[in-house]
Amino acid sequence: MDLQEKIQRMNKSLDSCSIEELQACADEHNKKARQDFEKLKNLLNEGKCSFCNRDITHFDEKIPCFHWLLWEVKDLKKKHFPLLFEQKGFHQTLTYLRWVANSEKPFVNINDLVEEGKSTNIIDVTIRYKNLEWSFVCSESDKQGHQGAQEGKNPHYHFQMKKDCYVVVNYNGFHLPFIDYDDFCFAMAQGKFDKLHASDGKATGIQTILDTTEPEKLIDNITHTNSKKDALFKIDTFIEAKEGHTISGDEIANMIEERNRTGVPLAKLVEKLKNVKLTRIVSPGPGVPEKSQRTTNRGKKKKFKNF
Repeated sequence: MDLQEKIQRMNKSLDSCSIEELQACADEHNKKARQDFEKLKNLLNEGKCSFCNRDITHFDEKIPCFHWLLWEVKDLKKKHFPLLFEQKGFHQTLTYLRWVANSEKPFVNINDLVEEGKSTNIIDVTIRYKNLEWSFVCSESDKQGHQGAQEGKNPHYHFQMKKDCYVVVNYNGFHLPFIDYDDFCFAMAQGKFDKLHASDGKATGIQTILDTTEPEKLIDNITHTNSKKDALFKIDTFIEAKEGHTISGDEIANMIEERNRTGVPLAKLVEKLKNVKLTRIVSPGPGVPEKSQRTTNRGKKKKFKNF
């Protein structure tokens, strides 16, 4: 059965279900995902894998497991990674690494910003966890497969891994094929299923936060940090006095003191000023990892403008 037939069959099955039944299934799925995430987080802190229930140092070449990606396995070699990817596929592996990253610090460890990637890339994400960094890239030509090439003639993606800032698996090492489940996930992302839609849940990265959160609500819910290198967001605040009025330097100084004392961001405190025009711009902060790709475009940030 080809993918189109599978999509048609799935849509027919979904059509036979009521909205209430589908919502109940979604609620149950999300509940289990939250439980699985907490299990992963707790076992990871104990040095164990929530998938194979063994120590993250355990290695069996015949049983590939996600915890290989944590690079704690003594006998693991680069040649073993295709065994893992060809069994688990791209989407399952990516979700696992997103969960691992968010188990340490929510959102900030996942750079899936569209504007920081090449326009020709359909996949471009870098994920960080402690001293590890994983990156996935897939261009439009990769997704189609390189016709006439010996390697990469089938649809594929590229993977890079760093430990302590050193590359241990480079992008050009493998042309990793997509599996059937990946095709299903791509079809869902493209809206091919009438009543089936994906959500990031515990795998959420910075792009989803920027896309789904109103800037005013974001400012209401974040706190100031003195550790800029860990900041999820950077907020530039511009204050302009209205004609015929001035801005008191003492007021600004008092607000800075209040910010340092309470953690309420200056972008929120300045709302107390009268007779001023405020412009605030929210951008991904320095805590978000740089994308590991051949060319970067770090200067262009996703922003909320002029509010």
